Amino acid sequence: MKDYFGYAGKTCVLTGAYSGMGKATAKLLVEMGAKVYVLDRSKPDVEGIMLWIQTDLGSRASIDNAFTQLPEHIERFFGVAGVSGVVNTYEETFIIDFVANKYITETYLESRVTDGGAIAYITSTAGVRWARPDLTDEYKTIVDAAGWDATVRAIVDLDQSDNGGSIAYMLAKRAMNYYASAKAADFAKRDIRVNFVMPCSTSTPFVSEFLSVMGRDDRMFRDSIGNGKDYARPEAMAKAIVYLNSDFAEYVSGLGLIVDYGLEAATLCGQVQDMLGMNLI
Repeated sequence: MKDYFGYAGKTCVLTGAYSGMGKATAKLLVEMGAKVYVLDRSKPDVEGIMLWIQTDLGSRASIDNAFTQLPEHIERFFGVAGVSGVVNTYEETFIIDFVANKYITETYLESRVTDGGAIAYITSTAGVRWARPDLTDEYKTIVDAAGWDATVRAIVDLDQSDNGGSIAYMLAKRAMNYYASAKAADFAKRDIRVNFVMPCSTSTPFVSEFLSVMGRDDRMFRDSIGNGKDYARPEAMAKAIVYLNSDFAEYVSGLGLIVDYGLEAATLCGQVQDMLGMNLI
């Protein structure tokens, strides 16, 4: 069969393949013939990957060590790893969900992703409407900070630590959406595409973590999915991010792909109540 998606033999680096969307993505890439390198704290149970490098994305030194073991030239990068914030502090959550991706992109991907390559991140529908001016004010200084230390300092300077990791999760996802969108123009100069996927509630350990502190009432999570659909499977989000980094998406860049079975579209059209309780624009 013709390699329509263009992954056969491609060097792909993926963060977070131990479970959930990352594991599903790794499996799909291996099946499509990619050379898959994984950065994760725990060893993924995925046959056929080229290398697993034990990595703590909350540690700059750990990230630096991981990239010494990766191929010099990367053709596709998948930033999937993240934490829910339920068992992490505000700063820890923000660092893993945003600072790590920012640092990897600016320190390594800008020099090591080959011309014509592609980069995609997993964020969340918790970060929709990230471009509203009143929201960008919350995280613009963090996005604009130069380097790991300055970015972490900007997070601390927000003085939001008492809000907990779950609040940091939402703000970090908005910041990541803004950041990925802004980087698309920079990378376009070398014909490198940058996109991101915003998943709705998906059957991953994240939901279990949230429910462990909220009780068993999962209406908030089900309300993030359109048309009465049940939780998405991790494979649905894996297919979305694999598409964005594939040859099939050759003219797609700067896109935040909302994967929520139409909920945000229906909300913007006034067909359903705005579950975020926010002004739409």
